[in-house]
Amino acid sequence: MKEIFLAITLFIGLVACSKDNAPSLEDWPDDYVPRIYPQPTTGWVGDVMPYFYDGKFEIFFLHDATDKEKQRSAGQHPVHKFTTTSLVDYHYAGEMIPYGSVNTQYHLIGTGSTVRVDDTFHFYFTGHNGSNSWLQNNNPGWVSNNNREAVMLATSTDLNSWTQRDDFLLKAPEGYSGFDFRDPHVFYNDEFGEYWLLVSTQQNGKGVLLLFTSDDPSSATWEPVGPLDVEGDYLMLECADIFKMGDLYYLVFAEDWSDSPGTHYRIAHSSKGPWRKPASGQDMFDGHQFYAAKTASDGDKRYAFAWAHRRRPENNSGECTWAGNLIVHEIVRQDDGSLGVRIPDEVQQHFVDAKAVQLTTKSNNVTENGEELILDANANPAELQFEEIKGTQRINAQLELTNASGNISFLFNMDEENNESYTITFEPERQRIAGYNLGEEMTRVPFDLQAGRTYEISLVTDGTVCVLYVDGKVALSNRIYGMQNKSWGVRAEGTQANLSAIQVSNIK
Repeated sequence: MKEIFLAITLFIGLVACSKDNAPSLEDWPDDYVPRIYPQPTTGWVGDVMPYFYDGKFEIFFLHDATDKEKQRSAGQHPVHKFTTTSLVDYHYAGEMIPYGSVNTQYHLIGTGSTVRVDDTFHFYFTGHNGSNSWLQNNNPGWVSNNNREAVMLATSTDLNSWTQRDDFLLKAPEGYSGFDFRDPHVFYNDEFGEYWLLVSTQQNGKGVLLLFTSDDPSSATWEPVGPLDVEGDYLMLECADIFKMGDLYYLVFAEDWSDSPGTHYRIAHSSKGPWRKPASGQDMFDGHQFYAAKTASDGDKRYAFAWAHRRRPENNSGECTWAGNLIVHEIVRQDDGSLGVRIPDEVQQHFVDAKAVQLTTKSNNVTENGEELILDANANPAELQFEEIKGTQRINAQLELTNASGNISFLFNMDEENNESYTITFEPERQRIAGYNLGEEMTRVPFDLQAGRTYEISLVTDGTVCVLYVDGKVALSNRIYGMQNKSWGVRAEGTQANLSAIQVSNIK
């Protein structure tokens, strides 16, 4: 979700919101300090633009300030940065590229990407200005109409000090929307021996990825080629990214206007496409709360970097809104060429001292067979309750569904005084996993659930973020307020489920 680009009225709404300063990390209780899903000291992580260089992930992101700060700021969403070598311990480097005034194209900054040309890093980004004065061309020095969005450029020799290139402004060619013209993705294409720049825009009211090429980006010359052939009909294809794994090419993009919003992917045998869904038709590896994923590789493994929605007001009943915490998955290519995700090995290694989870209560239709818990819920729901979640933890378990009916849910906030409850539910009849708050769907991811199979489950909790991983194939990112220091549990309905090998590990 990228509300800053939907309408200028949303910008006004963000500025006018009554929420005060977000707590700094130093002010949070110890068990709420994000460790592996970080946020800036104040504010939140918006669209993420990762780049790997010299043994380090340089994680640029759009910084969403507190509402009090927005009310007194000249613009919004400067580019800030984290760095990390471990995907666990992050250094917050602060602002890299500031926004401009209401009389500049970059009154708000949008998503971009980085490419190195010789010894210079080129950071292409979105300049967004939806103000009436700008769109009506009341600014001196401009001889043509101003667009709401255009692609801009900053350069650096060290990835820390950036100089804006005032001589560069890439606007929408004729036939493409200047109202929606954003999210430049730049890279050197080995397949064709040239630099590629993809821009998310619209043609005839349909979202497309417009390709530009260049022999030398330092010349500031990009030639439009035309849109890529991407299966699907979307209003916009945001934050696109192309990469190669093995003999296949992959395209990831985000969209927020269909009946299955989130980060999607396509597969091709050439970077020019055609780009098609995987054979299964299941083109997502996480749900709506893992948004605008872009990738980076350390030369060995590839990772997807995205952000998890926070809510306004900040409780489970609040409305999902733009920006939140950084989440990173390791991307895994499956045997059939589809993509899966799992906990990065670097993160796995920081969870230590695994121990059995303490069971506190169970319903009468739950039986124990050694370490296995059998939930016979064919006639009546069966329920388990476990000890409290505390801090940054990983809960591992094995789950078997004995038939393809009913559902089984992981429960959170079980002992909330107001009975608030968040569930992550396996739904074999709908072939998906979904997150619900008080019965309202918050997120979902398609997944082929089969009777008689045992699934390896991991639940990673960090502050108010909870990410479910299944079999190294899918994840489901969730925002669960009040989760810390509350019991969690499992409930089966209309099925029999077997749960075993339940262990919890803390991060070192």
